[in-house]
Amino acid sequence: MSRQQTTGQAGPPAPGGRWGRPGWASGPRFTLGLAIALQIVISAGDGLAMIALASRIYQNSHASWAVASVFLAVTVPITALAPVAGTVLDRFSPRPVLVTAAAAEALVALALIRVQGTGATLGLAVGFGICAAVLQPGLGAVVPRLAGRTGLIRANGYLQAATWGGFTLGPLLATGLIAAGGPGLALAAVAVIYVLGALGLRALPLARDGRGPRAAGSPVEPVKLARQMSAGLRFLRADRAAGLLVAVVGVGVGFANMAVVAEVAFAEGVLKAGPSGYSILVAAWTAGMLMGTLAGGRLPMRRLAVATLAGTVAVGAGVAVAGTAVSLWQAAAAYGFGGLANGVEVVATRSFLNHRVPEAISGRVFALYSGVLFGTVSLGMAAAGGLLSLLSSREVLFLAGGGCILAGLTGCVIYTRRGPEPVDNP
Repeated sequence: MSRQQTTGQAGPPAPGGRWGRPGWASGPRFTLGLAIALQIVISAGDGLAMIALASRIYQNSHASWAVASVFLAVTVPITALAPVAGTVLDRFSPRPVLVTAAAAEALVALALIRVQGTGATLGLAVGFGICAAVLQPGLGAVVPRLAGRTGLIRANGYLQAATWGGFTLGPLLATGLIAAGGPGLALAAVAVIYVLGALGLRALPLARDGRGPRAAGSPVEPVKLARQMSAGLRFLRADRAAGLLVAVVGVGVGFANMAVVAEVAFAEGVLKAGPSGYSILVAAWTAGMLMGTLAGGRLPMRRLAVATLAGTVAVGAGVAVAGTAVSLWQAAAAYGFGGLANGVEVVATRSFLNHRVPEAISGRVFALYSGVLFGTVSLGMAAAGGLLSLLSSREVLFLAGGGCILAGLTGCVIYTRRGPEPVDNP
């Protein structure tokens, strides 16, 4: 259970007012419905791929370091390639870029079926990460072209709920497929899922909607590549509200993911609930996330920033309270609350960025946002792994929750003093 906003996601809506776009006969209901279905499919593929890769690596090496390396092979490229991926998303038409990324993931999955060695598997896993570096932020950046300004927040709520539904379905599929035919059969299913995702993305109406400087008809002067790649960072530095939210959420995600490492030992060693207890904690958080994303879709636009900051505080409170639990059900209730807050926070942050960021640089901003999240996830998990040799799992949960609360409260103080300030495209 990763406390990240992707999920991006994969998996991982907003301004533009394109619900009545001429020439799209199927209408906005079909468009958003197809996008939601695609989010489920792609997220299920992501979850299935990670389980299949971890199972393959463990069968080959029986080493925990190799399993950890699989996750790093996928997540590190998302952070490292964020500037490049964002520039690609903004410089080219989004449909062929996203379709190519999904199709490439299918090819990687097919190649993995024929590969058995640990080194080769890890190398191909990097291919998943490279594709995800484009696909994850791209799926977030194109939401304004699907939902329209008036439907942005609610559409983000539905899409994020679909993401978590897919992440839940993926591991369940992996369990059955691996039992029936091993990791190879699961990877074949991954390839089929990504092919379906590519076909669905091909059907989405993803033409630029006329926001941003290129739509005005004036020529664009050539800009140095380095300056193009840094446009997302410059926007977040100039728009103090957007930059603050990304920073606060990034720090909060890092602390919250310390709990992901500690909760296994907490459930089995402290609460004496065994593997089933750990599964219940994961299920409680996931169920809370699903409810939170749908509730977040009802937020008014003016409350998005406040909801993000308050959600970060509430996520930390849920984790910290779970650390005080003396029974599994107390911990599960606290986790359910934390997941609910996490779901609201995810929708609020993504909707705020969708509303705020000019279309011409949306790919770069969302790529940077995804890079920050995946980077802090890795740091948080690595820190927890080291701290668990010095502290108890209960103490790590307190530290994780407390850090999240501190990040959210600090953001609240800064936001109250500065307030949101619109900014032109840098």
